[in-house]
Amino acid sequence: MPAEVVIKGTGGGKLKANKPPLKIEVDPFDSIRESLKPDQALLLAESPLTVVWRRTHPEFLRSDRVIEPWRMTFSERAGIVFSPLKQLGEVLQKKVENKDSKDFEWMLTIADEEGKVFQQYSGSDYPPKEIVWNGQNDQGEWIRAGKAYSPVYVFTDKGGYPYTRAGEPIRFKGIVHQERDGVHVSLDSTILFGTDKAAKDPTKDGLGLLRASADLIKRRYSGTPIRVESYAGSKTLAETQAQAVENYLIRELMLLPQDIATDSLKTPYAEQRLEIILVNR
Repeated sequence: MPAEVVIKGTGGGKLKANKPPLKIEVDPFDSIRESLKPDQALLLAESPLTVVWRRTHPEFLRSDRVIEPWRMTFSERAGIVFSPLKQLGEVLQKKVENKDSKDFEWMLTIADEEGKVFQQYSGSDYPPKEIVWNGQNDQGEWIRAGKAYSPVYVFTDKGGYPYTRAGEPIRFKGIVHQERDGVHVSLDSTILFGTDKAAKDPTKDGLGLLRASADLIKRRYSGTPIRVESYAGSKTLAETQAQAVENYLIRELMLLPQDIATDSLKTPYAEQRLEIILVNR
């Protein structure tokens, strides 16, 4: 037999045991958990209208057409931004703080393609850091899609010496604005129907512009009655172009014939365009 072995501690302390805290999983919603489950009968229920549409318009309910944000043409910012103070710094070739601009009179002229003044802003001092223009002039006229508008800045110092600077021309494929009869989506006919504006069907670029317009309507104006107005070189051509756009929108927006109408008018080349009007109810 082995000798008895005795182990003695030298610290004089007591033996301690660290126990982990007791952890009990408790579901605070246990008593009502069953009542939180969705009613499967409701989730599986079908509206009689849905059943009818599934039988009569399966191509609509199974359509793979979706809103595609990357096709967006229209700016989300409600206005065109001009920066007179920054332009003053460009002509002086130095950074200009607001306090340094008090001695400069300023004028911003927005001219159309014929050089006529479309809109104008001016001040006797302190050119503003930013002007946001909605595209409408003081006479209530809106800029036109496809037309170029040029901003021209003139700054005059206290000695009467003028500094002039022309900004980048402004041109839009499409413009959205509110008028009395509804929201107008004005589109450039050179994009829709070629540089001569005479094609009977939309070009490849024109289809992209129409798709962007359709997506805009899906996002903001779904269910609104639509009127398509075509302005072309002849009445017949205008009717043909309006019909082509109407057919496209019926397909893309899944419209019923009574939800969309067309109008057409012969106009000079400079005034030719296409308007999609979301009519006030």
